[in-house]
Amino acid sequence: MLLIDSDNGLGSPRGDVDDAFALALLLKSGLPIAGLTSVGGNTAEARADRNNRALGDLCGYRGLYLRGARAPSGLRVDRVSEVWSGLGEPLRVVALGPLTNVAAILAETARSGRTLRLAEVVLVGSNATSRGFLPPFWPHEFNLSHDAAAFRAVFSSDLPLTIVPLDVARRLRLGRRDLEQLEGPLGEHLRRGSARWLRRALLRHRSRSFPAFDLLAAAYVVDPSLVTSVEAFAHLRRGPRLRFSYRGPGPGEPGRPVRLVRGFDGPAIRRLLAALVNTPPRPSTHLSAGAPISRLP
Repeated sequence: MLLIDSDNGLGSPRGDVDDAFALALLLKSGLPIAGLTSVGGNTAEARADRNNRALGDLCGYRGLYLRGARAPSGLRVDRVSEVWSGLGEPLRVVALGPLTNVAAILAETARSGRTLRLAEVVLVGSNATSRGFLPPFWPHEFNLSHDAAAFRAVFSSDLPLTIVPLDVARRLRLGRRDLEQLEGPLGEHLRRGSARWLRRALLRHRSRSFPAFDLLAAAYVVDPSLVTSVEAFAHLRRGPRLRFSYRGPGPGEPGRPVRLVRGFDGPAIRRLLAALVNTPPRPSTHLSAGAPISRLP
């Protein structure tokens, strides 16, 4: 069962819009979903929540929407630990933004003494084969550095981690022709919300397409056969930044095993996105806002 955590910026005046394509793929996939949560990053947490709800409605999602751990009100993701610990199957977390909420879930379950079964945390960030953008001043580690304490808490845990590095994910791109393949109200919503990102790509990079970073993480979850990955070791550096190796940590160098995404079938992922977006909404398996949620503060 999936818990999807997103700083969805599609619907905001600025910020990356790639979260929305990942959410569309996940919400239309038919996979069981425990909840859709919002986190501050590309946009403010409250706006990410509104963007998530607008997109979720168009996808036919009728499950839980949870506010971020730092939201001043509402049903927050760190206040429902009894739900996560009571699931009949392990939880897979798809973290498309900073790891604030994931770290808060871990802290709350530890405080409450409940047992949390997490099968995997899929996160987007780091650079496996490059130093990132404008090193060393801006190594493009936004999801890691925006809430560095949260990232360190998740990295130092024993959770199984799958990492989608940005230097790989940036090669998965969407252009106007890809967007024109998306039909119906959901397709129109994605096209309209992405218009500013297409303009930005053309003006700043002279490109007619933009990187769909988070879509690669969603594709890994929905259809792993479209993605290639390897076992590796991740070493935490200052910044925070990660360095990867394939022979284990060196003497005195902290590290941990991870699964690292290294490649993908771009045309197949774009075809899968169009096929799912163009499929009419169908009932999905998800938690609803009933007991024990209704009894929580």
